[in-house]
Amino acid sequence: MRSSSLLKHVAPLLNRTWYRHVSGLAQSELVLHNDPVLPVIDFSSFASKNETNDYPRDIIDKLANACEHVGFFYAIGHGVSNELLLRTLSVTRQLFDLDSKIKNQYAARLFVNSSIVNDQSGGLGRGYQSIGENVTNSRRDRHEGFDLYRELDWNHPLRLQFNEKNLRNKNLPDYREMAIGWNPWPKELPLFKETITEYTSAMLQAGSRVMRAIALSLNLPLNYFESTFNDSFWVIRCIRYPAVSQEEAQSSEYGHGCGEHSDYGWLTFVNQDLDSRNCLHVRTNDTSKATYVSADPIVVEEQIALTCNIGDIIAFITKNKYRSTRHCVCSPVKPARSRVSTPFFFEPNLDVKLRINETSPECYYGEYLISKVRNNFNYYID
Repeated sequence: MRSSSLLKHVAPLLNRTWYRHVSGLAQSELVLHNDPVLPVIDFSSFASKNETNDYPRDIIDKLANACEHVGFFYAIGHGVSNELLLRTLSVTRQLFDLDSKIKNQYAARLFVNSSIVNDQSGGLGRGYQSIGENVTNSRRDRHEGFDLYRELDWNHPLRLQFNEKNLRNKNLPDYREMAIGWNPWPKELPLFKETITEYTSAMLQAGSRVMRAIALSLNLPLNYFESTFNDSFWVIRCIRYPAVSQEEAQSSEYGHGCGEHSDYGWLTFVNQDLDSRNCLHVRTNDTSKATYVSADPIVVEEQIALTCNIGDIIAFITKNKYRSTRHCVCSPVKPARSRVSTPFFFEPNLDVKLRINETSPECYYGEYLISKVRNNFNYYID
């Protein structure tokens, strides 16, 4: 089915005046306001790496303003087709519709002392998490997840350095479990791997476009960041947030669909159900009485926009000139259906060295990633 045909089916659900917010908030303590704070930015001009091109200054300035004051924006001209975005959501919903016994066969786990160099059944943090296993701010989140990380080829240098003869080398970086892990692709749903692989390739190109524009917005050369993400150790979280009643939404058993947080990495691109309303909430202030804007999905000139936000690493390397904004996800309220999203985390290379704050020592991105993964989940160590 062509993307224009797909859009015809969802068009009645879309609010084309993107800054309007629909009532019916799931968690009553959140305060929404209606200011149009999320800009729409067209990245089609940044598909090329050619530094001699004349790049549009008005778009660069608009991006800089969004990164400084909001930390979120809608990306169009990203190069990812509507058909692929919708197909990715569809196959993700099919994944979560599988029987729980099947899904639990692909459960995520933490490896500590096990050797998984030749084991393609999983890896650190990869795979399925049932409702409540993801933890934010010490509260269980109300969503299912299926986490996927970059798989390094058998002959990739970062995998080879962890072969058996080198395991006693105390100078090896401490990200072995990430470098040698594999994703547990569900054999019951072969189209899932095929679609996610295609989605990954397209999203890497989208991330490159945005990073080129960000470099120019910081008055840096177009390809300034290229060497830090040319072997990106990307992450995808496939997520389903079950719809709840108003009473369930106020239950103390869980926090939000996903509690308030900032993203710890580089860039995040959110692909979400087009009928999702009042779920993704972006914090608009730093005061004790928090207010939020709802970052609902939008379509601009028949192109699905990706919701994009800045992560903690970019905030730090720009000395907080660019904001890593806190946000949360509220559960959809019945009669709305469950919400599916497939956020793509465009991240640095695994062996890039960085510092996370002024007081932390320099570390590899892979070591930083492992520390975050271990803190995010409530499942047992194998």
